[in-house]
Amino acid sequence: MKKKNNKFQKQAWKNSGEARFEQMVGEYQRAKAELDAMEKDTPEHAAQQKLCDTLFSNAERFFKQHQ
Repeated sequence: MKKKNNKFQKQAWKNSGEARFEQMVGEYQRAKAELDAMEKDTPEHAAQQKLCDTLFSNAERFFKQHQ
């Protein structure tokens, strides 16, 4: 029976995982820049803050799962 070579599979996952994490960080940074440009104590600011928190927690969770 031939032994599977998992090294290439892991390497492919690592490369695609890094790309996905970079994309998530980029989304967060764009949302954070929009948030910083907004006026505080407005409904739009609150919605954007919630979006930023969600994007950050998603990126953090993804990072912890794929360390």
